Amino acid sequence: MRVERAPGGRPSADAAPVVAAPAVMPVVGRARAQLAYPLDGRYGAMDPVAMKSAVEWLARGIDLTAIDYVVGIPEGGYAPAYAFAAATGLPVIFATVFKPDVAGVVTFREAHDHPPLDLKHIYGLAPGDRVIVVEDEVTSGRTIVSCVRALRSAEVHCDQVATIYAADDAAMRARLAAEGVRLHVLAQFPADVGERLYR
Repeated sequence: MRVERAPGGRPSADAAPVVAAPAVMPVVGRARAQLAYPLDGRYGAMDPVAMKSAVEWLARGIDLTAIDYVVGIPEGGYAPAYAFAAATGLPVIFATVFKPDVAGVVTFREAHDHPPLDLKHIYGLAPGDRVIVVEDEVTSGRTIVSCVRALRSAEVHCDQVATIYAADDAAMRARLAAEGVRLHVLAQFPADVGERLYR
């Protein structure tokens, strides 16, 4: 990751960190491929300083005064959600594929995973809590819509999502806007990259 520098060699607070374009990584046992990029430690080493720079830039552009928790979606969303929480001082809650056998679990479906891994579960939130979902990438927006609807049905307020990457896709943005979700993005990738995930 490259950070743009202001005169005098200091990082510019307004310049977004420049991140490499994601590549399509075929995976076994999943309905679609994955995006692989330098801020995802699952497909090569991740530079934690670069992740910190990325999430700090995202956080600077978001009003977090009314947010109680950061939510991370498995498994790619864990690293950016944790880094975002660390940068902002907000507590983080991770969704999981393992459903706790207790009351108050919020469950949503991630359609591009096969059962039983398609169901994700969030525990630790209460009605009235306010959250921001932080993801590694948003391609179609369907997982976000599923997650936000489930949170709202549990009376948890969620209208913001921050992500390292998002598809440059008008249909995805319209899908999120129709749900009243504001998307904060560090870097975009061409919509056809997202389409190649399903080939």
